[in-house]
Amino acid sequence: MRVLVIGANGLTGQRIVKLLAESAHDPVAMIRDGAQRATFDELGVPTVLGDLEYPIEHAVRGSDAVIFAAGSGSSTGKDKTVLVDQLGAIRSMVAAETEGARRYLMLSSVGADIQSESRIAHYHRAKGYADEHLMSTDLDWTIVCPGGLREDEGTGTVSVGEDRFASGLTSRDNLAATLVACLDAPNTIGKRFSLLEGETPIEEALRSI
Repeated sequence: MRVLVIGANGLTGQRIVKLLAESAHDPVAMIRDGAQRATFDELGVPTVLGDLEYPIEHAVRGSDAVIFAAGSGSSTGKDKTVLVDQLGAIRSMVAAETEGARRYLMLSSVGADIQSESRIAHYHRAKGYADEHLMSTDLDWTIVCPGGLREDEGTGTVSVGEDRFASGLTSRDNLAATLVACLDAPNTIGKRFSLLEGETPIEEALRSI
């Protein structure tokens, strides 16, 4: 399966691309700056330039699946959050529908809700609108909602559930591994679930979705 990773140069995106490069799938890394290409050249992964604030049909073209792992980042303003995490995400879904990339995996967040009143409500609302739009499409979608992200080495064991407002942490390693594993877990299609640290091996946890 040819998989376009949007947000490939991010902390989670790079982990996703590396795992895909070691799998039976064929990743393509979408980057915003040609200077980022060297990272993926070392992995033998092709790149395509694309910016979520503009049309990206050219980047999606030829892909079978899309993993959306992009984000505006914590140092940007609320306007950029809407442009990237909400409108950019929706733009990528439209491109996936137009270009025939049927499988779509969304990296969302616990707390994502269009009526959020959390301390980062602008982010949770943007993610909520993106999730709601994805669920209204005909794409084979999966939405993964991780807890607070940690940088330490992943354990390979997680906890999944229907409570999208659960509190807890998730390592980026485990998050990336879960997103990649969903590609080969058709039972996750049409499902939205939380992902936290836990005691269950990832593939076993996904079978319970």
